Amino acid sequence: MTKNIIAIDIGTQSSRASVVTQDGEILGVKQIAHDLDSPKPSWAQQNPDSWWEETCQALQAVLQETGIDKSSIAAVCSCGQMSGPVGIDEAGIVTTPWVQLWCDKRCSEQCEDMLKKHDELELLKHSANPIVPAWTGIKVRWHKDHELEAYNRTRWFLVPKDFINYRLTGVPAADPSEMSCSFVWDCETEAYSQDLADAVGVDLDKFAPIHPSHEVVGEVTEEASSLTGIPAGTPVVAGGGDFPVSMLGFGIVGDGVTADVTGTSTLLAAHTKKPLLDVSIQNLRHVVDGWIPFTILDCGGMSMKWCKDLVSSMRGKEVSYDELIAMASEAPAGSDGLTFYPYMLGERRRENTTSRGGYFGITLNHAAPHFVRAVMEGVALTMGKDILDFKKQGHEVKHLMSVGGGTRNELWNEIKASITGAPLELSEEPEAGLKGAALLGAAGVGLIGDLTETAIERRAETRIVEPDGEMAEKYREVQAEYTRIYKHMLGFWQES
Repeated sequence: MTKNIIAIDIGTQSSRASVVTQDGEILGVKQIAHDLDSPKPSWAQQNPDSWWEETCQALQAVLQETGIDKSSIAAVCSCGQMSGPVGIDEAGIVTTPWVQLWCDKRCSEQCEDMLKKHDELELLKHSANPIVPAWTGIKVRWHKDHELEAYNRTRWFLVPKDFINYRLTGVPAADPSEMSCSFVWDCETEAYSQDLADAVGVDLDKFAPIHPSHEVVGEVTEEASSLTGIPAGTPVVAGGGDFPVSMLGFGIVGDGVTADVTGTSTLLAAHTKKPLLDVSIQNLRHVVDGWIPFTILDCGGMSMKWCKDLVSSMRGKEVSYDELIAMASEAPAGSDGLTFYPYMLGERRRENTTSRGGYFGITLNHAAPHFVRAVMEGVALTMGKDILDFKKQGHEVKHLMSVGGGTRNELWNEIKASITGAPLELSEEPEAGLKGAALLGAAGVGLIGDLTETAIERRAETRIVEPDGEMAEKYREVQAEYTRIYKHMLGFWQES
């Protein structure tokens, strides 16, 4: 009998459950949407009990729709939105009914306090990350400062997928991919650090024991079985954060592999043996051996939508993306000196969190096609700048993969390949998160061997876009100018 893996994904916009065969074929997916609550500026929160209720509903539905023999279920594995600490007490009752999500920035005050008391560069050597509001441990510190009674009552702080694992098994557990970006985990020892916990100002014993991402942490309980339909005793594998699990599902693993992930945002990520220690780069442990250094441009793909909406409003009718791309094609590489800086939602770097987007170098000779092409080039030049930062830290770009919705824009693909000077391998895998979770689940119960080799073997078919020699030569000059101006803009925008 073919064995099946139950893969769960607790996302920002929905909870999803799927049935995936041991060979990686998705038999069915059930999705239940949920909203993000933002009661104050820079706050983003959700209710964790609703995640569990949605997961139970999704599991029951997908099992019914696929009609699989439940005895074929070999394991359950979850991934989820990262760095959202769910507090539970000794009885497993939630102590934090509203959980700070990955994009919540309310703990900026805790970051400022840490920066006043500690040398960020010294902490970076151990945390592998700059001090920013994204990290789980700093979010926990916010609860300690603002909800002390709930903090004291909390036995464990669990991230979303670990909270689901706890509901399934009754076992508190964590994995390296999530804890590596908690700011209480040392990248050198690959273990929790009392020194970092002291620097953050939290109790280390409130964080769950760490297990490898592909390790079984417990079994489905009778109570969880009655709610989900999954047989009691089914092994539950640790899993990982949705980002690194998706990297596994895309096959973005192996020495020198680098990825451009362009959807709403644009994310540049690599697979390296060690973290790249720089205040402009963030790092997290991969779900296989090694690390994922990465940068995020919050307004990457969204810049194209903004441009489309702008042109549509000026023309008085809806403009399609194809029309927008055709317009951009009328302008030459480099847009005749017009440069776009795509920071309309600020930047992750602390000096630039309140930065804004803008055009630089406008002349009387610039027309609409220049302005449209400059948007595409601006996003690609930002990626090129970050690749240069990676290279300065010793990372060699051997393969550049491109995934996400941005791969459908052929002109953009040509621009990215020419700016980076590397062949762009395009993948259109639509369910990388669920497939990555299924890979971890299958490995956890011995259905597959080497995770990295299997992920590479199961990569979706790719097609390659080669750099254009003439364009690449032009873009080398443009990249240098883009980076020069960017450095001048660091710290220009100040909080009002």
